[in-house]
Amino acid sequence: MRCLYGIAYLVGICLSLSPLYAQSSLKDLQQVQLLSQDECVIVQVNADWNYSSSLDLGKLKNCKWFNASIDNKEYGAVLASEWKIVSVPTIIMFEYGKEIKRFEAGLSFNLNEEKILKEINEEIDEIMLRRFQ
Repeated sequence: MRCLYGIAYLVGICLSLSPLYAQSSLKDLQQVQLLSQDECVIVQVNADWNYSSSLDLGKLKNCKWFNASIDNKEYGAVLASEWKIVSVPTIIMFEYGKEIKRFEAGLSFNLNEEKILKEINEEIDEIMLRRFQ
């Protein structure tokens, strides 16, 4: 009987988890500054109530990526103010500690996933080329 409860529990967990829970979460703003000194960093800023509109950045290569929430009690207000977040989701690319590209949702609170992922991959390719020149 315990085994059945255990299996049901595991199945419930697996069904309730989305790809977003497997992504990296931002611990603090300094983490982005430090990591982006040596590599491309992408941060997807969203709100807890809007996570269904988040993009799955897990397939991106040659960069570190994080999810951050403006609802986070530790850094949410600072993040929204310092990075001038006006709509969610917002995706920001950093290189050498500086913002190089930004994608913001409009009134629909949605992003065009196909178009944005294509643009992000093109920008990552340009970053990689710059590093070898």
